[in-house]
Order: sequence, then structure tokens, then C-alpha cells
Amino acid sequence: MRVTAVAGYRALLRLYPRGFRDEYGVDMELLFTASLRDEPRGRVIARTLVDLAATVPTRHLEAHVHRSPKPTMVLPIAAVSVTALALVTVGGTNRAVLLVGVPVALLAALLAALVWREGRPVQTPHAATAHRWRYLAGGAGLLVAVKVVTTATGELPSGWWWVAMATILGGLVLLAIGLVLTVAHLAAHVAHRPAG
Repeated sequence: MRVTAVAGYRALLRLYPRGFRDEYGVDMELLFTASLRDEPRGRVIARTLVDLAATVPTRHLEAHVHRSPKPTMVLPIAAVSVTALALVTVGGTNRAVLLVGVPVALLAALLAALVWREGRPVQTPHAATAHRWRYLAGGAGLLVAVKVVTTATGELPSGWWWVAMATILGGLVLLAIGLVLTVAHLAAHVAHRPAG
């Protein structure tokens, strides 16, 4: 009978997250077996089922809280930014749409960049900010490109103004990310400078 209870408990341990099982599964099974030997079987099984019902959801929650954000989360957040940008472009000169849409688009773009960054492996402070120049150059390049095209053509063809607005917004977001990374780089450089 005890063998059947231990086999059932072993199967129930699979409800825990893999990392938790790998670390504690053998010890939990040994404790369950020892409890069956020392206490009445019904009491051990009842206590174990109550414990499983309380701890399995908690362990799954802990496993998700301590995990890095999934890279796939970047896409929905970026979609919010693009949607807000589309609403701004469709809204035209409506101030309410501009006052809400532009900040939402910028914040969602920044959040998408942060989530993407959190999903990457941890790097040294210098390596983490090494690409700041790419963001700054890319943002400035997009803004310059819009200026050159609008100056050369005089007026954008019908329907292309939203492309120009998206390019300007993209340039501003890249510049903002570049500036944040530059400030972070300077702060890390100051923090690591020997006192003298």
C-alpha cells in the first residue's frame, strides 16, 4: 500500500515547476515516505493534499515572478505604440488625440525597448550602454532624412505625411533611448571611477 501512495505522491510532485522539483523533489519524496512509516496513512495523505493545494500555485507564481520577461512580450507592447501612432496620424490636428496618442506611443515604445532589453543576458555596464551611439545616430539620421525629403520635395505626396510622422516619432524614440543609455553610461563610469 505504501508503494502505491509513494508512486501517487511522485506523480503529484510533477504539478510543481520543474526547477522546484529538481531542487526539492527527492527530499520531499523521502519526507513523505518517512511520514508514511511514522504516522497514520490517512493523516499523511490528507496533510499532503492540503499542502499541495496551497504550495503548487505559490511555487508557479514565484517561478513566473523571478523569470525574465519573455521576448515575445515586446510585440504586443510595440503594437500598442504603433496603434497609438496610427491614431495620432488619423486624428490629424485634433489636440486631444495628439495629447494622448503621442505620450502613449512614446511610453509604449520605451517600455517595449526596456522589456526587450530585460530579456537579454546580463552584461557589464559598459557593454550594456555600448550601443548608445547607434540609437543616437539612428534617431538623428531619421530626423535628418525627413528634413531632407520634405525640403527637396517641398510637400509630401498625399498619404505620405503619416510615413513622415512615423519616421519623426521613430527618430525621437531612438534619440530618447540613446540619451537614456548615455546617461546610464556616464553614471556607471562615474560610479566605477577610483576615488582620488
